[in-house]
Amino acid sequence: MEYKEYVVKKGDTLWEIARCHGICLQQLLAANPQIENPDLIYPGQVIYIPVKDEAPCPPGKPPMCDKPYPPLRVECPNRDYARLLHEDYAGAGGEITAIMQYLYHSFACCMRYEETAELLEAIAINEMYHMEVLAKLIVLLGGDPDYTDACGEFWCANNVAYCYCDICRQLMANIEGERAAIAQYRRHMEQINDRYVKAVLARIIEDEEHHLQLLQKAYECECKRRD
Repeated sequence: MEYKEYVVKKGDTLWEIARCHGICLQQLLAANPQIENPDLIYPGQVIYIPVKDEAPCPPGKPPMCDKPYPPLRVECPNRDYARLLHEDYAGAGGEITAIMQYLYHSFACCMRYEETAELLEAIAINEMYHMEVLAKLIVLLGGDPDYTDACGEFWCANNVAYCYCDICRQLMANIEGERAAIAQYRRHMEQINDRYVKAVLARIIEDEEHHLQLLQKAYECECKRRD
């Protein structure tokens, strides 16, 4: 096995370094036994990248923060709050759109951009959990988790930004989608006066902010290097 040196830059994580070099985290860790804590690397540190894969990567966990979710409960039923959550759930920029968009982009780019496709699929899986959480909150608030937005309009596949055959446009669409989702969740936190619901939305935002960082790094790896 041959190795090349890589100097850690500010903002790097081992997971992102591994993805950008076409290997999995376990292979990177095996090549760097001197790293005692995978979550603690620093700018200027030299690590070693395996040049050639020896084995396929085992599946990783969905990209979400290592922090538990608050209990799913509400202070009392409130259909107005349930209606607001429908926009996060099945609105044009809601979780259903995010799931379908990430999956489409993953399917469309899997042959040419395998690592990025795996990332997009993993984010979609995390967004599915967000969808489940929102559905349960809607029920607790007295609503019905059908696939409609705050105005009662059914979700439509036209909400997906397909960006056919262009991985850079797809990644940028997802970056913009995450930013919009974060802003919308924050607006709804201001409008909802239920401490339990607000705590769950704040936790979802943490995942979305993590997705945003991963997508920005993926864009740098796949697109900036072309410039």
